[in-house]
Amino acid sequence: MTRNFRLFSHGAILAGVFLAVSLLAAPPAHAVKADELVKINSATIDPPLQAGGSSTLTVAAIVIPDWHINSDKPFSEDYIPTKLQVSGPVSVTPGAIKYPPAETMTLDPAAGGDKISVFGGDLKFEVPLKAAADFAPKPGDELTVTIDYQGCNNNECLRPASVSTTVALAAPGAAAGALEGIAAGGSKNGGIGGGDDDSAGAIEHIFLNHGWFLGFLAVFLGGLALNLTPCVYPLIGVTIAYFGNQGGGPRRVMYLAILFVLGIALTFSSVGVAVAMSGGLFGAAMRNPFVLIALSMMLLALAASSFGLFVLQPPQWIMQRAGAAHPGYAGALLMGLGMGVVAAPCIGPIVLGLLLMVEKSGSALFGFALFFTLALGLGLPYIGLAMAAGHIRRLPRSGEWLTWVEHLFGFVLVGLALYFLDTVVPNNLMTRFLPYYAAGVGIYLGFISREGRSWRPFLVMRSTLGVVAIAALAFLLYPRQAPEKLRFEPFNSELLASAAEARKPVLIDFSADWCIPCREMEHSTFVDPSVVSEAKRFVRMKANLTAQDKKTEELTSKYEIQGVPTTMLIDSAGKVAQRKVGYIGPQEMLADLRQVD
Repeated sequence: MTRNFRLFSHGAILAGVFLAVSLLAAPPAHAVKADELVKINSATIDPPLQAGGSSTLTVAAIVIPDWHINSDKPFSEDYIPTKLQVSGPVSVTPGAIKYPPAETMTLDPAAGGDKISVFGGDLKFEVPLKAAADFAPKPGDELTVTIDYQGCNNNECLRPASVSTTVALAAPGAAAGALEGIAAGGSKNGGIGGGDDDSAGAIEHIFLNHGWFLGFLAVFLGGLALNLTPCVYPLIGVTIAYFGNQGGGPRRVMYLAILFVLGIALTFSSVGVAVAMSGGLFGAAMRNPFVLIALSMMLLALAASSFGLFVLQPPQWIMQRAGAAHPGYAGALLMGLGMGVVAAPCIGPIVLGLLLMVEKSGSALFGFALFFTLALGLGLPYIGLAMAAGHIRRLPRSGEWLTWVEHLFGFVLVGLALYFLDTVVPNNLMTRFLPYYAAGVGIYLGFISREGRSWRPFLVMRSTLGVVAIAALAFLLYPRQAPEKLRFEPFNSELLASAAEARKPVLIDFSADWCIPCREMEHSTFVDPSVVSEAKRFVRMKANLTAQDKKTEELTSKYEIQGVPTTMLIDSAGKVAQRKVGYIGPQEMLADLRQVD
């Protein structure tokens, strides 16, 4: 019982691998202007501000779909942070601004795998206000709210921009007029922000870019994947015993099974609704380094239990209540509710990312639907088990292979603890260490562990894992020569004129330090051997548009630069042959270079 419960409590953490669905390519975004990325929907003061009193200014804004802006605390100094500024009469003093929960995007591993902190979707800013004792607003007195930001999508970055609105102090609480900006046809996607989240980023990305159907389908498949772990092993025997003792025909048993699964789904859905109504507390907590450290310590403690350092066992009455055979339809529903309570702690670490999605949306309906779908995926196999309950006499016995699997879950828990510590430890040290950790764990479980040797099929399986781990470690340790990078000269008008006189083609890369796709091109496109070889016949220049000064304005105006990266190709006759905005991959860049003489 003890071993089974430890597996039951920790096993489904491995299913997080199945929930990490591969990121799907986002569709190309429509052309927008920098000052159209963010719209302030409302700005309200509640309660009304009075002399000597305090209040809260709440600013609701939205980032248009398929785009994101840097958070208030980006991970690199090169990225321009989002700042909200409040200005007004000296008798009103704004306090520390509460920014919305940030999302973490992970760039394409081929582009260096850097992480960035961004805002997307619906945003809510809160600013405490303090009024002086002589505060006496007159008609026309107002606060000015400004959001400074710099936005990107997966393809390009636009120049830094600002949006502003005002709040009348003489008539507090009224909604401020929104500025022009967002296209009328844009949807909010249930409040899900843009970008790739590192915990539920794949699922969130699917919802944002591929619609509700594929999003919920991915969640449903993730629920099914939970059944591939020994986490549900203790529930199988209970389920078979319960439905095997029920009378009636197959139709009645099927109805009972559906109510059983419905009970599990209701338990899970209540979690989603509670988080959606938490008012942002959950997401804010997950940004706190002390919370992340505490969570990592909890995961390490659970891992210690998996390694047998101490026994973690539920009260016996809980298991008895969960497995009690209550007759009838109401009994099946109650049993499902009980099973949901027992299973909820089991998948807790996996659904943290989903909980962040629900909390960010603030929609109880979305939270209910998301976790109801996850629970349906988890519970669907039980309907088949119920229908076959009368024919299943004995479950496979557990043995030392189960101890081996338990140790595997312990190592997974340690890996999750390291992952949560990544934002606390500087320079993404944990992220860089995790691949070597995974390879080492695979070698240990494949060849060193004493468990699972007596059953030959299992021995073959674990040995295969060890071989794969050795190959992965060899790949990680294999010395690689740094690829040759394409060299650029700083943009110079005289060099451009010289190229025209010498009748040489020109490649100009317009970029900026805060441009994320620009960095992707530096790590992928401009190190591709074919691109480097073909581009050597070009005069290559890089125009850095980071600084917002007169020189940058002249360049962007002269060459009609709408966003970065912008790649311009000029042929040997001095004519602009091509101007492309956004990320260009190696193959596309090679084809473009070959078309220019």
